[in-house]
Amino acid sequence: MDNSADKLRIEIAGQVFDNPVLLASGTAGFGYDIADVLDISRLGGIVTKTITPEPRDGNASPRIWETPSGMLNSIGLVNPGIDIFIKDIVPLLADLPTEIVVSVGGNSENEFIELVEKVSAIDFVNAIELNLSCPNVKEGGIHFGRNPDTVFSLLKKLREITKKSLWAKLSPQVTEITELGISASDGGADAISLINTLPAMAIDIYTRKPRLGAITGGLSGPAIHPVAVAMVYESSKGIGIPIIGIGGCYRPEDFVELIIAGASAVQIGSGYFADTNLPQRTVSFLDSYLIENGFANVAEIIGTVNI
Repeated sequence: MDNSADKLRIEIAGQVFDNPVLLASGTAGFGYDIADVLDISRLGGIVTKTITPEPRDGNASPRIWETPSGMLNSIGLVNPGIDIFIKDIVPLLADLPTEIVVSVGGNSENEFIELVEKVSAIDFVNAIELNLSCPNVKEGGIHFGRNPDTVFSLLKKLREITKKSLWAKLSPQVTEITELGISASDGGADAISLINTLPAMAIDIYTRKPRLGAITGGLSGPAIHPVAVAMVYESSKGIGIPIIGIGGCYRPEDFVELIIAGASAVQIGSGYFADTNLPQRTVSFLDSYLIENGFANVAEIIGTVNI
């Protein structure tokens, strides 16, 4: 095993990743979809598109709109549902040469419990990312990821039913992100993923109609990167579990910036749509960055903001 591989390797809650470069949920399908355009073995891991209890057709079209500094999307969690996922898709993922993290999303605690129980039975999946931007129907539609008590309660129940690593993906639509992270950690989360997209809207000034079929969508891309950096930095000072940074990584430098802010790994989202070579370029850049700046491994730069 060469030194280059050693210095890029990271561990999150006992799970070893060859490097900290991951593809975010919704950007790589289920992983096998992109095998012909990306050397998957160069990735640390892939987070699948979010799986729900029942199949979802998604939102009305159009679902994507490009902005001057990012992208709006309102895909609507299109997926085949957990049972078809396990029957037809899981067999296609077993031999992919990278770590697979399954993203799940429910509208109630019971739905999350069902999803986590079923995903936990997949031997080669070691981590489950909880999409907590889903509305909690029993709490009047309040998103799980915005209420510390709801986050704690959900994580506590899920922790009791699985030994798999649980990553809580939190919403940036809060006043105090650290409070949410602490609630997730106290409930039993092994890591925090942040940030999710920000709510946004675009209008055609000539027709005066919304650009998206669902009217509003989630903003990703360079516009939200500084928000992600700030939230990762703030969370890293008060949460005692690893942080998975997400948000606006369109350059390898953006990726390293999130690690310095406090992330143990980083997910590339819409940046992959803009440049399918970005993940591989980022791995190469990170390797060179460590050598050129005298660091022995990735762990030496995590949370090293020079204040």
